[in-house]
Amino acid sequence: RFLKILELIVQEPGSAFKAFLPNVISICMDQIYPIIAQRPSPDIKQSLYRLVHELIMNNWRYFFKGSVLKTLHSQSPQNGNGDVQNAQQFTAIMQSYGQSFLQPDLAVFKQNLESLETLNAKWKLYQKPIFREVMLLQFLNVLVQVLVHKSHDLLHEEIVVTVYNMASADFSRFYAEFLPHFVSSCEGLDANQRNILVRNFKVDKDLPSFTQNVNRFVNDLRYYRLINSSLPEGSVTF
Repeated sequence: RFLKILELIVQEPGSAFKAFLPNVISICMDQIYPIIAQRPSPDIKQSLYRLVHELIMNNWRYFFKGSVLKTLHSQSPQNGNGDVQNAQQFTAIMQSYGQSFLQPDLAVFKQNLESLETLNAKWKLYQKPIFREVMLLQFLNVLVQVLVHKSHDLLHEEIVVTVYNMASADFSRFYAEFLPHFVSSCEGLDANQRNILVRNFKVDKDLPSFTQNVNRFVNDLRYYRLINSSLPEGSVTF
């Protein structure tokens, strides 16, 4: 009930409750989140993340300046993360989203995946420099690992779409940096298999082709690991 009250407060239009935002974020991220982060408490987690989603959705300019201020500060050397303000709080919230994707709770995973996609659809979240430059590869790594492990397979299609939308924020970086690094960090593969996985992932930028590439990539990676694990120790591979 307390979280519901806070949720209503952060949705209020106008400036009357804006002064409460720093305190609300602190209560959420500094007081409540550390207690429930590693515990199986889906109801509280869903309420907390729903509150955080509404807070960002309805108070975007608390984190990102408007166009006029953005122009005035565009030359500022301290403005390394683009037009972001309150960057530490924003980063903490995004990190909590990432942590939720590492846990088995399907409902929370789905809720937060939809939250990110909604924020991107309305506010172009994935295009923001602080997300694109600091968080993008971390989110991609977690989501592709989830696809490979099939730990949340009921959400496979939704995860692939999110991976595509994140990758499309910087396709060049996805293909040139993320993909080779991801493959090199995967255990249970030999050098030739790693090269094949990267080479076979075609540089496509439309969703249907990208989806096919991701599915083939995941299936091939799992197949290679299965084959390698079944080989007798010391056997020769080519």
